Amino acid sequence: MEFGAEFARALGHLLIQVSPYFLLGAVFAAVLKTYVKPAWTARLFQGNAASVGWASLAGAALPGCACATMPMADGVKSQGARLGTVTAFIAISPLLSPVTLFLTYGMLGWKMTVARLVVPFVFSFALGLALNALERRGATGFAFPAGRRGLSAIPVTGASCTASAGGRTFLGSLFEVLRELAPYFLLGMLLAALLTTLVPEEAIPRYIGGSGPSAYLLAALVGIPVYVCEGEEVPLTYALMQLGLGPGPAFTFLLGSVGTCIPTMIMARKLIGDAATLVYIAAWFVFAIASGWLLSLWY
Repeated sequence: MEFGAEFARALGHLLIQVSPYFLLGAVFAAVLKTYVKPAWTARLFQGNAASVGWASLAGAALPGCACATMPMADGVKSQGARLGTVTAFIAISPLLSPVTLFLTYGMLGWKMTVARLVVPFVFSFALGLALNALERRGATGFAFPAGRRGLSAIPVTGASCTASAGGRTFLGSLFEVLRELAPYFLLGMLLAALLTTLVPEEAIPRYIGGSGPSAYLLAALVGIPVYVCEGEEVPLTYALMQLGLGPGPAFTFLLGSVGTCIPTMIMARKLIGDAATLVYIAAWFVFAIASGWLLSLWY
């Protein structure tokens, strides 16, 4: 009975905290689907390095937690972006925003702020290029799930291009985004609430440790599946450092906790497919640990 009450409280707290961001992301996606001409964005997302760079810049500029990123990425994909380009947007969007950068500087100092600004661009750019290359070569599994549009599905022939949204309404686009992603979002919230209920908050600093090799591994293992809303990761990381966690593992935890989570992983499978999602999670795990270790050399 007590577990059920705790679970219900955790689920209610997550839904209240996260749903507005998810809905804002869905609105953004619906605006793209309805009003932005694919001819323009298809040109922007054509090519390789340039398209990944533009997606990374767009993701960094738009505020939004990991859950809000997924419906926004769905809107980007609907405009003709490639697999790696969409994944680069997913990777960087929850990590960077003007608000979180100022908050990071105020609580964690300029070194961690510079690291937070630089390393996500390196990661998202490299991951995007790699996945675009695999998609171009026709590697097994590295394509958008069946029925979803990629760049090749949108004709780009100069002025004769027609918008893929032809005639669709904003509400229709919004309903389409919610119909596709809301079930995965809700499933992710249920799992996140279950994890929150089962893992006591005090267990994080107790078991991660200080700055040894195991601290980086545990920081990533704990941080990646846990849902942390945008901005919340900064005071949480600060508190862990005050409890004795070194700056390197703390940075690993920061990147892992805000960059991805169980709801993101579940929605990503729907959006970019199983193979790309597995590569994204594995790369994120390695990236978070390597970034934390490199940052520790600077301190």
